[in-house]
Amino acid sequence: TIVYDKVITNNGNAYNKATGKFTAPRDGPFVFTWTAITTDWFQINVYIYHNGRRLSVAQADSETDGQNSSGSNTIVLNLKKYDVVELKCGLWGDISKHVLYGDAHSTFSGWALKM
Repeated sequence: TIVYDKVITNNGNAYNKATGKFTAPRDGPFVFTWTAITTDWFQINVYIYHNGRRLSVAQADSETDGQNSSGSNTIVLNLKKYDVVELKCGLWGDISKHVLYGDAHSTFSGWALKM
């Protein structure tokens, strides 16, 4: 599970900055968006999981062109109170070539939709 190095806004503390997990504070639809940035000559897949089930991916691959690369995705999930959403690195190829660029370059955001 990815634990982000900077937490800017965490109203209601649904995101646990120690574990990297978002726990739904109530039932309803939530929007999640994430961006994965990798540094020069590296690659990364960042998957979103809902209660342990992988749903979607953002991929960034600069392994062959040597330029920073980014990938992003957005998903709407109907959650039940206490459901868990988290991001995890997905690997392919040489594990030494997987780098997620931190320092607030790679992001994860989630918020409730009003019904």
